[in-house]
Amino acid sequence: MSVTPDAIRSIYAALFGIGLLTGVYAMLNGSVSLGGDRSKIKAPPASFNAPVIGVGLMVLGGVGYGITVYSHIDTILTLLTAALIAACAWIGMTVLMAKWALNGPVIDPHEEREELQGTIATVTRPIVLGTPGEISYVFRGEQLKVPARNIGSDVVGVGTEVVIEKIEDGVADVELWSVVEQRL
Repeated sequence: MSVTPDAIRSIYAALFGIGLLTGVYAMLNGSVSLGGDRSKIKAPPASFNAPVIGVGLMVLGGVGYGITVYSHIDTILTLLTAALIAACAWIGMTVLMAKWALNGPVIDPHEEREELQGTIATVTRPIVLGTPGEISYVFRGEQLKVPARNIGSDVVGVGTEVVIEKIEDGVADVELWSVVEQRL
């Protein structure tokens, strides 16, 4: 049974399309899965992730399709040529991912700040005007305590529920939960 040139072109076109969809998926969802416990997130290996796979498939399909449409080179030689060029693209993309894209922090510090904003905490040491107290709160499954100051003018006693506005330089700016609740 012989495979027709149209069938071979269709296979290369499909590989290109799958690679393109994988690249679009990587653009929309990123290279790092953020599901589950975010404190244990690690960057994916530079040589095996959605962007690298997408580029490899796109180049394999695109080069293979181009050669089959615009030349009369043997099917096996076409496959070897496309695979060699795709391997070079894979290596190039791996270097790009390792040196640039996966080099920074996996979790954006701004994302953590936004995730903390609005967290309810409990005062564990009184917050007095001009003197920070302390709050306790749960973040990503971990019980944490940090110094805190009230953005209002009230003295805040132990056991009072407050809402974290932001944490800057290790000190939380908080507001009484009762005040925030009235605004809602």
